[in-house]
Amino acid sequence: MQVVATSDEELMAQVKADNLDQMVPLFERYQGPLFGFLCRLSGGDTEVGQDLTQNVFYRAMKYRASYQPGQPVRAWLYQLARHVHADHWQKSRRQQPVADIEGVERTASHGRAAQANCQSADQKQALQEALNLLPAEQREILVLHRFQGFDYTEIGEMLGCTAGAARVKAHRALEALRKVYFS
Repeated sequence: MQVVATSDEELMAQVKADNLDQMVPLFERYQGPLFGFLCRLSGGDTEVGQDLTQNVFYRAMKYRASYQPGQPVRAWLYQLARHVHADHWQKSRRQQPVADIEGVERTASHGRAAQANCQSADQKQALQEALNLLPAEQREILVLHRFQGFDYTEIGEMLGCTAGAARVKAHRALEALRKVYFS
C-alpha cells in the first residue's frame, strides 16, 4: 500500500481551518531547514537558532489565518522566519551598545588570520565570520539562495521585488562577501 504524502498547502489549509494537529507534519518537514537558516543568520548560535525556530512555529500557529491558499507554505514559513529574526535582533540592539568600528575591524582581522592556515572546519568558521560582517540584508539573501536553495523568483516574492532585482542583490551580496572573506 502506497502512502500519498499530503502537500504542504493542503496541510496548511487544514491548520488554517483549526485542525492544529496538521501542524506536526509541517514542523517535521521544516524544523531542520528553518533551524539551519536561522542559525546561519544568527552567526552560528545554535541556542538562538533553536529559540527563533520555535518562535516561527508559534507565529505560524498564531497567524495561521494570514496564510493565503495557493501561497507556497515554504515561502510563507521563511517569511515568518525572516520577521522572527529581524524582531529578535531589533530587540537585542536596543539592549546592547553598538559595536565600535575598531571592534569590527579586529573581528575582520581575526577572521583573516584564522583563514591563513585553516582546514575545512576552520574555513567554514571563517566563512561564517565573513557572513556575520555583512549587513543583515546581504547575509539573508545569500543564506536563502546559497544555503537554503530558494530561487530568485521565491526570494523576490519574499523581499517584495522582481526576480531580476533579487538576482542583482544576491550578486552584490556575493561580491561583498568575497571582499570581506578574501581581505
